[in-house]
Amino acid sequence: MCISSIRLFFFTFVLYFSNSSYSMIKHFPLDKYDYKEGQDIGIKKYKTKSLHGTNKIVLTFDDGPNLKETPKILDLLKKFKVKASFFINTINLTPEKIQVVYRILDEGHILASHDFNHRDNNQESEEVFKNDLARSVLDISRLKDDFGVVNKGMYFRFPFGYYGLSSGYHHMNAIREVSQEIYGENCINFVFWDIDTKDWGPGMSSLEIAENVKSHMLGGSATTVIRKNNRWIKKTITIKKPLGGGVVLLHDRKIETSKATEMILKMANNYNWEIVPLSDVKEFSFFNKTCSMK
Repeated sequence: MCISSIRLFFFTFVLYFSNSSYSMIKHFPLDKYDYKEGQDIGIKKYKTKSLHGTNKIVLTFDDGPNLKETPKILDLLKKFKVKASFFINTINLTPEKIQVVYRILDEGHILASHDFNHRDNNQESEEVFKNDLARSVLDISRLKDDFGVVNKGMYFRFPFGYYGLSSGYHHMNAIREVSQEIYGENCINFVFWDIDTKDWGPGMSSLEIAENVKSHMLGGSATTVIRKNNRWIKKTITIKKPLGGGVVLLHDRKIETSKATEMILKMANNYNWEIVPLSDVKEFSFFNKTCSMK
């Protein structure tokens, strides 16, 4: 192998290693990486490893705000003195629901983007995805500004967790470009999850939802949801290697989730789990970024 080839190999290795290591401690799209549609996909590589084995969990709620269930959950969080993150679809922001959002902010929770609507981003053109993302980020930023909340960057979660399979562009590149337009730097921090409670599944009881958190923390039986014969059905599985910490996925639109939230909060007290804000987790830190809107 010639010297120039060795140098090229070494440079490529260092670049790959640096990007890989960087991605392990941050969930922004990498600054200088060109994501490839159909190749750079999946969520396992974005697990919140800094929480695993720590007995720490982050509570996140998607698809709100809901006029009935979100206030119930906020009551519980206040009672147990813990903070959570709410990923909202900003298409839902009616005048009545904006009052719920103001309560989320007033009580110190994180308000985050779950996009403008809940469409599968893989089915959207690049223009539609960018426009909807920017609209959602700006809508949430204005609400924070109106309420006097320091507005630094944005957390974002893909609807369904789907990304990377669109034709002609990759969502991570698009997120980075939208962030540059709004903040002038890479400030949209995407969030997946470690513990899927499956509360979105048909027929999931509040106990099954709560027990799914327990099984991922301590091990044991869990209830998953699988697709069979064009319908979703429940299936019991055993968690043999529990994570012992991570980001928990919930949805604040069903009464079962509200009831399960109380069970989870009681479990946290009983088993000495610490519920921490998303912003306290290494992977979701904004580090030394300014992340102020232009």
